[in-house]
Amino acid sequence: MERYANVVVAVIALLCCLQPFSQAKSLKTQLEIDERQLLNVLPSWLERLRNNLPSSLTGRVKPLSVSPDVSIRKPAEVLNWPSIELDVGQITGVAVDEKSNPVILHRGNVKWDGGSFNSAGHYAKVEDGPIKNDTIVTLDAATGSLVDHWGSNLFYMPHGLEVDAEGNTWVTDVALHQVFKFPKGSRVPSLTLGEAFVPGSDEKHFCKPTDVAVSSSGIFFVSDGYCNKRIMKFDPTGRLLDVYTGAFNIVHSVTLMEEKDALCVADREHSRIVCIHAGLKQGPGQPTFGSPYGSAGHKGKNVGRVFAVAAKGQQLYAVFGSIFLGMSDGKTFDLDSLNTLSRWTPSNGFGSPHDVAVSRDGEALYVVQIGPNSIHKFALE
Repeated sequence: MERYANVVVAVIALLCCLQPFSQAKSLKTQLEIDERQLLNVLPSWLERLRNNLPSSLTGRVKPLSVSPDVSIRKPAEVLNWPSIELDVGQITGVAVDEKSNPVILHRGNVKWDGGSFNSAGHYAKVEDGPIKNDTIVTLDAATGSLVDHWGSNLFYMPHGLEVDAEGNTWVTDVALHQVFKFPKGSRVPSLTLGEAFVPGSDEKHFCKPTDVAVSSSGIFFVSDGYCNKRIMKFDPTGRLLDVYTGAFNIVHSVTLMEEKDALCVADREHSRIVCIHAGLKQGPGQPTFGSPYGSAGHKGKNVGRVFAVAAKGQQLYAVFGSIFLGMSDGKTFDLDSLNTLSRWTPSNGFGSPHDVAVSRDGEALYVVQIGPNSIHKFALE
């Protein structure tokens, strides 16, 4: 016990050393306070411990008001949602349909473990066949009740999910090394990219693709992914337009802010977010695909082990996993600077959050966990 007591004393002493940062009087925005309090440096578990200590120990002061030109919408957990118990497997993806209902992607009775792939990236359990469960489930945004479910016998190890403005459903499968587009109401893909069970790094192959982002014109982006270090840009027919290769270490998620021509990437094992131009705007002087967006540029910004990103307006929402004590959380960032605006978690904390989505009206945020298998709804206030 004495050993652990010494550790606690040491942690409290460290927290108390942060007092000068908390007493800054000249700061005008919560964003600046976050910077001075080193929120981008402190582990999430340590920040939570600090928040639970009395102000007499930490020297914390009441946060100053945010300037009128900074509109921060902090997620607030919606309790007792969903209204049903979900009988699902590992939930890997979440999106919203044209009615802003959340749609989740799960793996049924299949789990990704150490025996799922060989050293070359080939799926090792092809003989088990596709997942028999309905892997795509739609819930009612208001109540969380079941609206629809489908997707049996289609996927082997699904990973990423997107529903575009036309109602098409996009799925990536890391076992198949493929990307699928399903028209609204159809259970048969109208577009399939990649060769089934064949990993690769050329123009016609993926290697464990992770996510899809789709523009209003139908141009789409694929993060590829666990093996390759690239973002691939396609026209609506699936013709490859361009490739951006970066110094990534698991390109785990992408989100598109079309009005800003920005594409942000969750570079998971580098613990950073990278934002580039999507190259959707044509004409002289317009930024090209892959050119730096915002002050972080190509280098991105170290923010923690980020699993997924989603955006609305000027704010970027991300979910994080931690290797320390299993603590995880969500964070809100300013899109241009990638500075932290707020941190948030559900009342019982996150286990392993894996994906995040914002409703089309910008009123709600959804986070799914791969363990425990669950979905959380947050109101954006």
